[in-house]
Amino acid sequence: MISSTTSTSGTGSTGNTGTSVLSTSQATYGDNPFLKLLTAQLQNQTPLEPVDNESFMNQMASYTTMQEQRDLNNNMLKLLDYQGVLARVQGLGQGSALLGRQVSYKDDAGTEQSAKVESVYVTEAGNVNLKLAGGAEIDMRQVLGISDAPAA
Repeated sequence: MISSTTSTSGTGSTGNTGTSVLSTSQATYGDNPFLKLLTAQLQNQTPLEPVDNESFMNQMASYTTMQEQRDLNNNMLKLLDYQGVLARVQGLGQGSALLGRQVSYKDDAGTEQSAKVESVYVTEAGNVNLKLAGGAEIDMRQVLGISDAPAA
């Protein structure tokens, strides 16, 4: 049996929610599913066969580990999203250096072409593309050479 002097404060943290099984800073009884489970288990146990403290501690440790793993996964997804944003911004920065410049590239037929860069944009897939004079659009990876645009 768990004694009434068991402490519920601790150092556990779950990141996004600001609460954990061991923390009572912002949690209320109704917000903590572990406490609901614990209360239901205590109410439904038989007095002749009570659940031991070790079992409760194992359950608490498992629940805390699961919460921390879920928060770690959420933080990793956020980190990957920020890395994608940074890569797109970096690609746009590199592409902007080509604005008004003449680039040579191979078209879909494999023929080398040359055109002036009019704009730079990021596709839905995250690729940096160049819009060229004459309406052609190429991936920045297709660029073979860069030169100053001829005077008009």
